[in-house]
Amino acid sequence: MTTDPGRAPETEGTHFAALVLDARDDVAVALRDLVAGDIVTVLRGGARFPATIAEPIPLGHKLALHAIGRGDAIRKYGELIGRATADIGPGMHVHVHNLASTRGRTAT
Repeated sequence: MTTDPGRAPETEGTHFAALVLDARDDVAVALRDLVAGDIVTVLRGGARFPATIAEPIPLGHKLALHAIGRGDAIRKYGELIGRATADIGPGMHVHVHNLASTRGRTAT
């Protein structure tokens, strides 16, 4: 949990900082700006679990729920959204700098 006095701390059973949209997802969506080093609560279905934030993650962006290797598929909404272009550790920011989108692309 954060020690920043400018933000209210999460309390068990009342708040969560990130949401998993589908049980098959590799990422969660940040519901507020997340600070490196924070331990936050993630909601997946009805279950809550802690995640350590490895680097700053802006509101609305994705954080890795587990280690993702370069070339691995990444799922959000239960669907393939792209492939990792670099190794991504748990709690890291997942965005255009380490994710190549496959949405709307067909094999040639």
